[in-house]
Amino acid sequence: MEILNVKHGLEIIVALLCFIILLPSSLNLRNLTKVYLLGSLCSFFTSKIYVLIGPSYLVRDVETWGNFICISLVLSALFVIIRDSKPMFARFPVYLTLLPLSGIIFFAVISTSYAIKDILEFIMQAGAILVALLIFGVNTYLFKWKWTFLGSILAFLCAYIIPFINFNGPSNGLLLGSILLSLGMILLTFSLVKYPFNTEIT
Repeated sequence: MEILNVKHGLEIIVALLCFIILLPSSLNLRNLTKVYLLGSLCSFFTSKIYVLIGPSYLVRDVETWGNFICISLVLSALFVIIRDSKPMFARFPVYLTLLPLSGIIFFAVISTSYAIKDILEFIMQAGAILVALLIFGVNTYLFKWKWTFLGSILAFLCAYIIPFINFNGPSNGLLLGSILLSLGMILLTFSLVKYPFNTEIT
């Protein structure tokens, strides 16, 4: 239980710091990537705070919903990057970047089986990491984006893989995964603030 509290506490602190750092450059609402990521961070740390201080009988539901909304918003942010990488005439309408959020409807109608919801969450996480690796990998190679973008995704990938590795104690894996997740958030936030790439809605 103590390790879990440390894990959630670390993630809350890092997510809040990343939110505060990203907020000033997103107030004009013209960089949709940052706006979606702000929403993702908000969903993430809100659910984690509830896990620490909320009634225990709702913890699993709140954490599951928080994680799902978080990853849906991350996918929307990736959609924005894909859209903005295309020539003006080939860009799809900006409202289609909200498409990943439609998964919330299907998530809501799924039965209360946590196993099914966990599988769906794992699939969406894997999809987001794969798409992000392709986007940031290609742009780092072709357009010399800073390595910190790709480094953040590699940290997220490692955090995703950690739960599938058999450590001597499960608490070690939980803490390591939390550290890698926090590192990914820090690197990505630093990269978005220091090296912005899409700054306007068109």
